[in-house]
Amino acid sequence: MEIHESAENYLEMILILKERLGLVRSIDIVHEMNYAKPSVSVAMKRLRENGYIEMDKEGYIALLPPGLEIAQRIYTRH
Repeated sequence: MEIHESAENYLEMILILKERLGLVRSIDIVHEMNYAKPSVSVAMKRLRENGYIEMDKEGYIALLPPGLEIAQRIYTRH
């Protein structure tokens, strides 16, 4: 499955924030990337539907193995 650069950037940011904060929510991504809340919300929905992340009932985001692999690859490239 082809993944777009914007999705790669979101996955990388989730990885970075998880290392920095421990737990990551969409609002953390909004603040860090300076994006609008609706944009981040739509992106998280797409990442969830494609099996890259999961969100618990409190809204905390976890990278699933495919998402983690992409995030680590992009992080080491940058």
